[in-house]
Amino acid sequence: MKPSRKSPSVYRNQNAFIRAVFDRAGDTRKVLCVALDFAKAKHVALICDGNGDILKNPFPVRNDVDGVAFLCEQIEGTARRRKIPKDCIFLGGEDDPTYVANFTAALRSKGYLVVSVNAYEAKESRENLLASTDNLDLLGIAKTLLSRRARDPGRASSNNPAYQHIRQLSRCRSSLVRQQTAASNRIHTLVDELFPGFLCDAKSGLTAFGEGSLSLMKERFSAPEIGRRKPSSLTKLLHRHGVQHPEEAAAKILALARNALPPEPHRIVTLQRALSATIDLYECLADNAAQLRTEAALTLVTTPYAMLTSIPGIGFVLAAGAAGELGCPKPLPSTDSLCAYSGIVPRTFQSGGPDSPPVQGHASPRCNRILKNWVIQSVQKIHLYGPAELKDRITRWNSNGQRGTSAGARRYLRLLRSLIHNEIPYLAAQGRHRNSTPQDIAAAAMATWRVLQNKWRQIPGGLDLIIDEAYPIGFWRRVLKETHGVDLPARP
Repeated sequence: MKPSRKSPSVYRNQNAFIRAVFDRAGDTRKVLCVALDFAKAKHVALICDGNGDILKNPFPVRNDVDGVAFLCEQIEGTARRRKIPKDCIFLGGEDDPTYVANFTAALRSKGYLVVSVNAYEAKESRENLLASTDNLDLLGIAKTLLSRRARDPGRASSNNPAYQHIRQLSRCRSSLVRQQTAASNRIHTLVDELFPGFLCDAKSGLTAFGEGSLSLMKERFSAPEIGRRKPSSLTKLLHRHGVQHPEEAAAKILALARNALPPEPHRIVTLQRALSATIDLYECLADNAAQLRTEAALTLVTTPYAMLTSIPGIGFVLAAGAAGELGCPKPLPSTDSLCAYSGIVPRTFQSGGPDSPPVQGHASPRCNRILKNWVIQSVQKIHLYGPAELKDRITRWNSNGQRGTSAGARRYLRLLRSLIHNEIPYLAAQGRHRNSTPQDIAAAAMATWRVLQNKWRQIPGGLDLIIDEAYPIGFWRRVLKETHGVDLPARP
């Protein structure tokens, strides 16, 4: 007898874990729902059953160890009186702020199912939309939980904390890069007064914010002082900092300094001090951002998202950003859901009967904007440096008047989902068809392997990590050898 096929449900976005709780209980009165309205010092909790009947009116819970113990005591007492087992209890609040992460982690460590609800949905579930109090917010949270509209952010991170680490590192690095950009803008402002035109590559012959450029700006930097330097000493300094053709660069800098309009003499010292402090900040931010990039890459290689680095144009930063926002690939939704979650598809409005055509609107603001940023950046990099088949398709979309970036983003998400689900790298078209010859497969695999080696050699120990068979890239390398007899070299 064939097993019965599971019927599709009209509740597509219900939380599977909460639904399992109701299935185990069998009776809604044997389900215990604990709604939490989080705050920095004291939370407010409400306990009700699966029918929504309030079993314990709102009560305060401190955000510390004693508060966790007190809340567990209240839950256990209510469950004991109602004869409700622990696996039929779940807790939830609005999306966890940072000051609640330790509180919810402590509850999960005690074996409770803790989920989070969307703040907008909880607000829409309130009976009174004109006022907002802790009690009204609790009722909205409880209604959203009982409708099984929630997500479980702690389960995936507890099963594999690597994604939580990557997410924290990527977001922190992005913040440092924004501050670094702000510091570079301040440096431009100061240099425009001290030495106009110095940060223009064509005029000075130096790469802006390169090692040679920064070394000159750190000390005694102004157009009059640079113009008085000896050509030989300036050439030696530039050569020491890796500037190509230092004699030519020194001559261009001296000529530019002598023709530049100098600042007022009494302002030079103040501007130099401000410039030196800003450059110190810029270099500190750059060094820390580079360290975070390396740490994120070392964690990324242990996950299937490392396969994204096999796409030309996609480096550690973009792959780690997507990995941190999407998390564990096992519960990854369909491509359509990913596109909606990342906010790259417009909303659709259709009404007036089946013959009425749908109308496309703007993209929903309720999306993961950080993920959207990573996806758009990835498409732009692919358009510049990616494989020919992807670059040409985006160019063709743009030439036809279509939104090449949006269409490319959808295609990239489809490719991302395929690579990480199958744990295989990107191969050229000649090596992934059914009728591909062994020579085609070997050539495509070798080209992909060169891309991976060129990228991972930038990370300390990266070449050893990608041949480690305990990690996805190394495992694919072994499978390729056993299946197709292609032996990829361990070193370039």
